[in-house]
Amino acid sequence: MMSPRSERLASPEEFERVSRRHHLHPVELLSMAWWTFRKEPGRVVIPGLVIFALDAIQATIYINVSADHHGLLSALSAFAFGASTLGLTFYSGMLERLVGSVERGEPAQPVLYVVRTLPWGRLLLAEVLLAVVDTVAGVLIVVPGLVVDTLFALVGPLINLLDCSVPDAFRRSVRVVWPHFFLVFLFVTLPLAFEHEVLVFVTEVVHDEKNWVIFLSTFIVGDLFGMALGLMEVTLAERLVRGAHGPLPPPARL
Repeated sequence: MMSPRSERLASPEEFERVSRRHHLHPVELLSMAWWTFRKEPGRVVIPGLVIFALDAIQATIYINVSADHHGLLSALSAFAFGASTLGLTFYSGMLERLVGSVERGEPAQPVLYVVRTLPWGRLLLAEVLLAVVDTVAGVLIVVPGLVVDTLFALVGPLINLLDCSVPDAFRRSVRVVWPHFFLVFLFVTLPLAFEHEVLVFVTEVVHDEKNWVIFLSTFIVGDLFGMALGLMEVTLAERLVRGAHGPLPPPARL
């Protein structure tokens, strides 16, 4: 009989596939992220639905305010609500706690334990700080915003992975990302920029529609991109920090 441990591990075919490629090979990164999703779809999808639904509500309010010019009070209300919503940094941090162990070939932590021990305050603070920093960098010109997005792409997962403070997570993200800048740029920043352009396009198309159309449109785009980007951030963080390479091969049967 195979032990419970070996049942959680990859098949010989999957291990052979992994062993042929470097653990930072682009195809291997995509393959491992997809494998993690197939292994724990509920842990990826359910938090994403909640978090990105809140973002879609924020977008709906913003579109109404900007389109109908409801005044300063409405604008301030939308800003306050937006600051309180969760986003990709929070989601990727939570996702690391939920499925990061899968990338290391370990048992997943119980969901209630994750909820109870999640560093909610640090993840929310990191989300707000990144929004401010990204906004300031984006006001300058496009390039600084893209550089900031890349260097700080792993802040959320690192808060959980290393159990570090928010300032330390920012510093460590820069140190971890810098030697692999173009890899992180390719897998996180470029898709994030593309998502932004898609959302701008969707906003222009639906801004005169009913609120439920605006919400549904922005939610679908945000959720699909958010889940994919969150998984990629976790996969990159696990490899760049822990050297994770997915499950090990099962032991040979006697």
